[in-house]
Amino acid sequence: MNKKKINITNIISIICVIFSFYLIYSIYLFARIETFIRYLIIGVLIIVDFIIISKLFVSTKGKKKSKKKIKGILYSFFLVVISVFYVFLGFNLNKIYSYFSQLNKTVTYSTSLVTLKEREDVDLITLKNQKIGIISNHGEKDRWYDLALEIVKAEGLSDDNVLVSYDSYPAMITALYENEITYAFLPSNYVDIYSTSEGLDNLGETLKTITSTEMEETKKDADLLGSSKDVSEPFTILLIGIDSTKNGLKQADSFNGDSLMLVTFNPTTMTATMLSIPRDSYVPIACFTGQYENKITHSASRGTSCVINTIQNFLDIEIDYYMKINFTGLVDLVDTLGGIEVDVPYSFCEQNSQREFGNSTIYVKEGLQTLNGEQALALSRNRKNNSAYCSSEWTQGYRSDFIRANNQQMVVQAILEKMKSFTDISKVDNILKVLSDNLDTNMTEDTIFSFYNIAKDVMLSSSNDEVLTIQKLFIDGTGQYIYDESTKLQLWNYIPNKQSVEDVIEAMKINLGEKEHVMIKDFSYSIKNGYESKVIGEGPYAVYTTYDLLIDLTEKSVSEAETWAKRNGITLQIEYVSNTRYKDGTIISQNYPVNKRLDKISNKTVTIKVVRNEKTTSTDKIDCLEDENNSVCMVLDFTSKTKSDVTNWGSKFSNTVAIYFEYEESELEAGTIIRQSVKEGTTVKELLEKNTTITFTIAKEKQESSQDDETTNDTNEEKES
Repeated sequence: MNKKKINITNIISIICVIFSFYLIYSIYLFARIETFIRYLIIGVLIIVDFIIISKLFVSTKGKKKSKKKIKGILYSFFLVVISVFYVFLGFNLNKIYSYFSQLNKTVTYSTSLVTLKEREDVDLITLKNQKIGIISNHGEKDRWYDLALEIVKAEGLSDDNVLVSYDSYPAMITALYENEITYAFLPSNYVDIYSTSEGLDNLGETLKTITSTEMEETKKDADLLGSSKDVSEPFTILLIGIDSTKNGLKQADSFNGDSLMLVTFNPTTMTATMLSIPRDSYVPIACFTGQYENKITHSASRGTSCVINTIQNFLDIEIDYYMKINFTGLVDLVDTLGGIEVDVPYSFCEQNSQREFGNSTIYVKEGLQTLNGEQALALSRNRKNNSAYCSSEWTQGYRSDFIRANNQQMVVQAILEKMKSFTDISKVDNILKVLSDNLDTNMTEDTIFSFYNIAKDVMLSSSNDEVLTIQKLFIDGTGQYIYDESTKLQLWNYIPNKQSVEDVIEAMKINLGEKEHVMIKDFSYSIKNGYESKVIGEGPYAVYTTYDLLIDLTEKSVSEAETWAKRNGITLQIEYVSNTRYKDGTIISQNYPVNKRLDKISNKTVTIKVVRNEKTTSTDKIDCLEDENNSVCMVLDFTSKTKSDVTNWGSKFSNTVAIYFEYEESELEAGTIIRQSVKEGTTVKELLEKNTTITFTIAKEKQESSQDDETTNDTNEEKES
């Protein structure tokens, strides 16, 4: 039986068909994108495959051998070329698809056991019998609590250590600084989380990590799945800006929630609302014990679900999707695009992407500028004038969270404009990689691709206003310094106005089709000034929301304190104490800190301590606080005098002055005052107000052991007269 020769052309044909299937699969992945064109291309590829396969069975008998060979070579070459084309196109389509699929990342939780850097020779052995701070378990899926317990169990810490629960990480860090605990379990990226928080901005310099552990979950396991809505329905998306020093989003699901923007979109009317939520908004935090109020940015330390639930409760709006954006990736994106054009509202200086000033300071001038990546990030971050780091040229103009929100919107719009006109195909891969590394969302690939037609209409239009109408919303409010229980600091908070919040909610629900739009039938405007659309939620409002806070009662008289307490529904308890440094009736302390919320004070009762000194029966004593100009109430020049002269002077007034006697060998007569620490003419009142001790140096004889012993005892004696 004769063996048939292997036909190379047939083998190449089969390989070509296989590669075409690979390309068909790659094209099929891009669901909802140009459906007709995709299926048309797939149909053409199938027809080509059918032709190739059919040629395998076509007989070539009767043809000259030479012609057959030439045609076979040309046909094989053609098949190789289209095979290479199939592989090249299929590979790149798969690569692009992988970038989009990587936008939906797994959720990473990470916990570290930390302590103060000043503690030397610290390890898992030396921390036995120490107090360790741990976050309170606020639900069935508190992964940071669970991870901390894993370390406790793995290292056998539960038997020898006391675990102290805290409602928040700032409270735990404060306890660590005040030595109430020796160690603490914190999110592993605690430096990035609190780098911009008052009182916690130098954690990288003061804390060190002993050990860490982490775990990953899918969005489903983490209860972070997106909505099942079709793109044709109105939806909401929460944009979360993360201010990190590291590129990418491969980090724990606790972060610095530096920017929050809630967008509603109606695909039928092609209208959107855009609301920037101030990071300092003082609202109930969903995952804090009792949902107590705090800065909304602090919800990010407990993960994405905490941020979403907090905003849903605050604005009564269901969030369908979210997208986390690492601002550091903005540097690479803008640089890849070749810079963006922005009309910078003021000249400013700012830290670089690694939060460094000095030689790394970023400077940007006012006016229309082409910004590189570092400059675009600096503009997106800037909310302070940084006068401590830069000259007055760069510190002019008003800065705030609201100004920064506007700056961020300008940067985003500038990026979109640059992308519309971007033609460098060779850099598309770089752009997609930057986006893939620095974005995370709970949208599926199918949902992401379903936005294609909307995005195409917007991007291809000559002006976004022709297709998409964007209504900017604003939450009006009032700034208040409120005592923060966790950090024990007076922190500035933004108190949202209730009416403003209601107006914003109504506008979003109207756009989502959940509430009927009420047509405004009458309005007026000036022909001279033109018509300017009103920003919903901006006010002004007749009533503004604030909290009743505890004032500094030590600055008041008792009668003023009692009047204030009665007006605010507070029971005032007075404890009288003796302290001759103060006048009778002076309030010297209160049991709660200034700016504590009155509604958080137990039993609405505040205790103050008031000075009431016993009156002396001696008519010779003078009260130097009341008769400060009396010559008796002036410090004399006691040099060359004796200790008894000092005590006689002190006995003439009723106030208590701290006096300290020390001894020194001298040629002067023993017992003579050599010098005094307070100059002649200083008033007793000034000594009491500044809590000053007068030191008198008295001469002692040389080489007299008995005198030395006696004066040594006196040297350590501090007397009050």
